[in-house]
Amino acid sequence: MRRLQLDATLDAVLGSHAMTTLWASAGRPRPDPDVLQGSLKRLLTDVLSRPLTLGFGLRALGVNVKKTGGSTVHVVGASHVETFLTRPGDYDELGYMFPGHLGLHIIMVGVDVATGFSQSTSTSPVEAGTVQLSGHRGLYHNFWEEQVETGQTAHPDLVVAFHPGFHASPDLMEAWLPTLLLLRDYEIPALITVYSHQELAASLQILVDLDAHIIAYGANPFTSLKPEQVYSNPNKQPVYCSAYYITFLGSSCQLDKRQLEEKVDGGD
Repeated sequence: MRRLQLDATLDAVLGSHAMTTLWASAGRPRPDPDVLQGSLKRLLTDVLSRPLTLGFGLRALGVNVKKTGGSTVHVVGASHVETFLTRPGDYDELGYMFPGHLGLHIIMVGVDVATGFSQSTSTSPVEAGTVQLSGHRGLYHNFWEEQVETGQTAHPDLVVAFHPGFHASPDLMEAWLPTLLLLRDYEIPALITVYSHQELAASLQILVDLDAHIIAYGANPFTSLKPEQVYSNPNKQPVYCSAYYITFLGSSCQLDKRQLEEKVDGGD
């Protein structure tokens, strides 16, 4: 959505009868229009951050979105945050990032995927120019064995984890380890997001220790601008969803082996 379109849409919302009724019922002074518009924009960035970050990952890792049959993205560790009341139209902006794409299938995989969220993970080709959402309740490495390896679900072109948090505790690391090793060993393009620079550094160290080949990391251009309290603690500085990202592909060992083979084949 272009800026002028966005401003016009927000102005229409703020000037509506429903908004007037809302503030009359709230029993509080109505803030200035600029303040309300800024607040709505921050909320919108929170909604748009996830689909746009997926697009960022597809572009950054060079995924071909114009291949026959469409492209598949797996969102691992998905929960109610990504799936509750989520509709296909919520990801339209992802499609707009890639004019002429031949279909994008986003599969949310996680033990906390919202009840009632679409469970269809069919391998049927996605219609060109559309974004299809579906979900699967369960752990990703189990989903891989049951759905991907058996051919019931398409092999992913990209895997994304929003705030996996495996740096936070040994228990979380143990739960995520099979998935991280799977992504590394099968050389699947992957992107993860974190809340803070501290989490970025800790997550990078873990991936390096696992010999994952880091492609890039840094500030996410599509971070949410809606501030969040850290563990509901008002005494700490707020954080922002998907503030930083890491992309990785395969392992450093695989890269070194491939480089050696290329040198041997080239007669160096």
